[in-house]
Amino acid sequence: MNSKIARNLTIKQIRAFVSVANLGSFSQAAQKLAISQPALSLTVQQFEEIVGVALLKRTTRSVKLTEHGRELLPKAQKLLNDIEAAIGETRASAERRENEIKIAVLPSVAIRILPEAMRAYRENAAQANIRLQDDNGRGIQLQVKSGAADFGICNIWMNDPDLDFVPFMRDRVGLVCHAGHPLAMRKHALTWSHLEHTPFVAMAADTGICRLMEGVERLPRCVQEPAHTVLTIAALAGILENREAVSALPALAAPDYLNPSLVYRELSEPVIHRELCLITPRDRPVPATAENFMRFLKGHSNRICSMFPNNTVDVPAPAD
Repeated sequence: MNSKIARNLTIKQIRAFVSVANLGSFSQAAQKLAISQPALSLTVQQFEEIVGVALLKRTTRSVKLTEHGRELLPKAQKLLNDIEAAIGETRASAERRENEIKIAVLPSVAIRILPEAMRAYRENAAQANIRLQDDNGRGIQLQVKSGAADFGICNIWMNDPDLDFVPFMRDRVGLVCHAGHPLAMRKHALTWSHLEHTPFVAMAADTGICRLMEGVERLPRCVQEPAHTVLTIAALAGILENREAVSALPALAAPDYLNPSLVYRELSEPVIHRELCLITPRDRPVPATAENFMRFLKGHSNRICSMFPNNTVDVPAPAD
């Protein structure tokens, strides 16, 4: 477009021309546009000067399009429609982003905790657009730190001065094995020593569960030197299906939802908990929409924990 035309042309002028052309009347167009008729006439005149040709034939009784006007009208109408559509899409996009909540979470949290919490939250915040981005502990901290997520939910992968960690809830680590395994059928309480000499399946080194187990003393040699190592819960469930090997996972991560033949049983001596935190960036504020959802999660954490049996998931006691 000619730079002079680009500087002088306005949407107001295009709309004035289209309105007069479609209605065939300056008075009706002025009324529709809520401006005076002299102002409308001046606007259309300015538009014709920019175009460089007459677009309308004016008489005392009617207004008709010239040949150039008939040629320009559909293009001008399309231009207005495109501009209005673009503005509408931009507004809708801004509204979606304003209501968007991006959360980086562990798969176990995404599957076991957040679906019900999201449903309850949307009862009073229907416009909330909650996006879950599942990852391992290291990835979650990176997502929060980089801004890819507004906040995260996981156990602490590594202390980071750029992140804040607020205790949220915890789940107890227990035995996971096939329901037909002798340890599953044992009537009395299980301790870690009962796992001795049993093939053990461990999670890979870059998972939070592995990091959790590394810091625990008095675990059997089979746990410290596992027979199998897997990266995903699905792979672990497949190995446990053969009834020979066992594993140990936090209650929320137990894959009985993948395979109903698998069971979870509590382990003691020692009792191990996975501490889940709400992770936020220290150097920038959390968006208001995400802050509201975090407040909701903290306020409903006891009710969320009550959905899981035998206190295997609970809210940690506040630090002294």
